[in-house]
Amino acid sequence: MDRKILLSVVPFLLWSQHGHSAAFDTCPYTAFLMQDKQTNVYGVNLLTGAYQTLQTDIGQVGNLNAAGYNETDNFIYAFNTTNKKVVRVGNDFTATDLPVTGLPDSPFYVGDVANNTYYLYRSGLYTIPLDESSPDYLKASKVEGSDGSMKLTDFAFHPEDGNIYAVDNKRGYFYRINPNDGSKTILGNAGVTGTFGAAYFEASGKFYFSRNQDGIIFTIDVSDPDNINPTATQFAAGPKSGLNDGVRCASAPVAIEAIDLGDAPDSYQTSVDNNGARHDQSNNSLYLGGIAPDSESVVGTSDDETGIDDEDGVIITPLQNGEQAMITVTANQSGGFLNAWIDWNKDGDFNDTSEQISTGQALSAGMNSIVVNVPDFITAGDTWARFRFSSAQSLPAFGGAPDGEVEDYQVTLENDQLSTFRYGPFTAAFEDSWPREGDYDLNDVVMRYQVEIKTDQNSDTRQIKINGTLQALGADYHNGFGIHLPLLARNSVDEGNIMFTRNGSLVSESPLEAGQGNAVLIISNDLNADVQTGCRFHRTRENCQEVEKFSFSVTIPLVAGVKSWTLPAAPFDPFIFAVDGLHHGADTSLGRGLEIHLDDYEPTQLGNASLELMGNYDDRSDSGLGSLYRTENGLPWGFIITESWSHPLEQVDMLLAYPRFFDYATSGNHVDWFTRGKRVSQHIYGLE
Repeated sequence: MDRKILLSVVPFLLWSQHGHSAAFDTCPYTAFLMQDKQTNVYGVNLLTGAYQTLQTDIGQVGNLNAAGYNETDNFIYAFNTTNKKVVRVGNDFTATDLPVTGLPDSPFYVGDVANNTYYLYRSGLYTIPLDESSPDYLKASKVEGSDGSMKLTDFAFHPEDGNIYAVDNKRGYFYRINPNDGSKTILGNAGVTGTFGAAYFEASGKFYFSRNQDGIIFTIDVSDPDNINPTATQFAAGPKSGLNDGVRCASAPVAIEAIDLGDAPDSYQTSVDNNGARHDQSNNSLYLGGIAPDSESVVGTSDDETGIDDEDGVIITPLQNGEQAMITVTANQSGGFLNAWIDWNKDGDFNDTSEQISTGQALSAGMNSIVVNVPDFITAGDTWARFRFSSAQSLPAFGGAPDGEVEDYQVTLENDQLSTFRYGPFTAAFEDSWPREGDYDLNDVVMRYQVEIKTDQNSDTRQIKINGTLQALGADYHNGFGIHLPLLARNSVDEGNIMFTRNGSLVSESPLEAGQGNAVLIISNDLNADVQTGCRFHRTRENCQEVEKFSFSVTIPLVAGVKSWTLPAAPFDPFIFAVDGLHHGADTSLGRGLEIHLDDYEPTQLGNASLELMGNYDDRSDSGLGSLYRTENGLPWGFIITESWSHPLEQVDMLLAYPRFFDYATSGNHVDWFTRGKRVSQHIYGLE
């Protein structure tokens, strides 16, 4: 079959010098769309959905609809729904009124041409002979007894069997309509509904129809009219419109040229013949990576058959079962959307639940990162991933796209037998007035978090994961929050593969603080800036109730050889610190150097300035006794609890809310100090 580019027909259009359009020279390959209240004409590549404007001035006012291509005289015939006139359209897409008689005074939106006869549908089938030698030339008549119950917005003649085919908008029925008597046969249900304003055939007998609302082009194979599967297949993403009608020469094939294909095996729908993922390159400016996609102009099975290796836009970290992976996708420019899949169960398709890992995600120019949760059920081995970038926001793993690129990657799934140990949840609470006692409400920073540690069969720790949510921020001062992992050297962390998210968004900078000998994770440099609360105090006053506004997750892979018994014990060493350049109390505004830890924990290397404040004001730390961050009475400025705990209201002393906390903190008695019978509920936020 001779295959040519669909849009290449435009250059042969000729403009009439006599006030009327000339006929097309030959049966064009292009599918034409007539859209909008004042009609504009577009040429559409059915293979990909790409389109270009062909005419913005049809020579008269109104909307052209119910269009059909007459292969006898090579003109398009249509109905002007505004003027209620039948028109003839030539190769310059300007319309000329025809003196048709016998039609009702109603607009027609459904039509096509076959055997030199124009067929229209509205509550029944009408015919208009186009043969100038016929005595009934341009005399419309209704086909008596024709079925008027179908809800149609377009239909099309099959190029071989002489019947009309259409999809019912409301019920999704796929109809075969006899043009002689207007009777219908229901061939089954197409499985889709909507306003299908454009319908076409091509030479092989494939039926195309597009939905106005979203522009999706569907197909049904009618190459064998006696053996039809009526279920529609999504084929391409085309232009959407409120007013939409399609017309095409049914004897012309759909051509293939200038498309980008994927590389995965054809079970993933890669080839054109298998409705594979394909992107039009005829006028494309969107792509992944630094190399523009190549173009296939033959019936290909993959991108590797021709062109260059242009798969350079995606970087994927190891895909380990039950873990998070980070995928970096580079877009050459903004204005496009990413849809992506990984075949987790290795069954040769992207059709299973949870295999779509990105759905219509807008990409900015440059590097974009997405976090993927690798399922627990995966087994080790190679599989495939597909990434599609296009101006079309919603794309399946198959079918055409009007622009952009598809990149397929063979990836390896890992399923090491790791042991998982979970600790917590813990709640860490701090008073930020140190070294002053302040109001001692211990709600200036309240962070709840849990720890997960994974080890392999050799007792090597593979990763540490910490998830947390801020429970309260009742501070006048600005505070950062960090977690120190004592005894774990900073260089034991595989920093390049850390995954860090705040409020569900990936954070590009590493949380691992530079200048520290041990691993110190800076979760927030300024909680006030990250929380963006509408209240002066976040979740510490009953008259300003708020949901939690700050959460985080940090996954820390470790280099080989870190034995599990050398790790610090969870919950590690959470701490808060002052923000550089902001006031944090008279004579104590040390910026980052001011750290407030749990009782008896030492500052980090970058918090050594805090050592100079110990023993001043209300602090009675004694490093010789190992008693740090304690008052004269032995009360801490920070503590941690493994039980569910509710913090005091703003400016309510901790000892008023929890009277037995003093005994617990100073002597270890009353370990149940937080229970119902030992707390004062009216002093506690959000309780009873």
